[in-house]
Amino acid sequence: METIGLMSEQPMCQNPLALQQLKRIWRECFEADDGYLDAYFSIGYRPEQTLVFQDDDTILGMLTLLPCQYRGIHQGKVRLYKAAYLFAVGTLPQAQGRQIASKLLGAADDVLKKQGVELALLAPAEPSLYHFYQKRGYESFFTRRELFFEPKGRAEHLDTRTLSLKPVSLSEYYPKHINLIPQESILWDEQTLCFAERESILYGGGLYVLMDGQNELCICNIYRYKEEEVIVKELLLQQGVSEQQAIEALRDLFLQCRVTIRLTGTDKENRVPSGMIRFYGPKEDMPENTQMAYLPFLLD
Repeated sequence: METIGLMSEQPMCQNPLALQQLKRIWRECFEADDGYLDAYFSIGYRPEQTLVFQDDDTILGMLTLLPCQYRGIHQGKVRLYKAAYLFAVGTLPQAQGRQIASKLLGAADDVLKKQGVELALLAPAEPSLYHFYQKRGYESFFTRRELFFEPKGRAEHLDTRTLSLKPVSLSEYYPKHINLIPQESILWDEQTLCFAERESILYGGGLYVLMDGQNELCICNIYRYKEEEVIVKELLLQQGVSEQQAIEALRDLFLQCRVTIRLTGTDKENRVPSGMIRFYGPKEDMPENTQMAYLPFLLD
């Protein structure tokens, strides 16, 4: 018999075999390795935030609901909306074709409405999925820019000795992050941010302040899946610092690496979609869709 519900409400919730079934979905759908699974299930996983699709006692699909807030513009004023981020929507390959993802999305709507959530958001894993989610009530809402650089090979400046990446803890990073993000932005809870920090470290990076001597240029969240590749999932500039200044400094610090840098969508050119929302409230309460909203660095 097919059933859909939160993991916390299932009789099998405390059964270790159920956890193994969830991990199987992560491995087969998202190619998660053991290190990632250990990090997620020790920090990020919560049964009350995990929707599962079961056929008898076998979990065939899952969807995660992460609480957050959206700080948006409504009628010319800043307003906070209770929100949830839909993460890790997955169906086992052998169960494809049974519309399990669509059924999970419908169940997520019901759960979130009962919880008083005003909007759901998600980041499609690939461009082709935007149409899939659009048919289910979502609209493009968040944007970003993404720049790609080949290895520099050598520094263009004669002296880069003053440049450094200063590792910082989440407790040090977070106040800077909140101060520097655009006005229209997602605000994450502590649990999600703790997992994001762990994920960055797991993949060879972490949270940093980019320094030039004693001066802070920016904060950044860096991943290094490969030694020769640097991905800056978040870069937020201190006042008075130009993008070009921060970008060149990072490239000088990673001369032999390909560098990918994600930037906020405040520049109206060269923006690409980075996320969608589904609004549950009255149309007159919906936040303004400026296509400038920022979905911070994590969980894509």
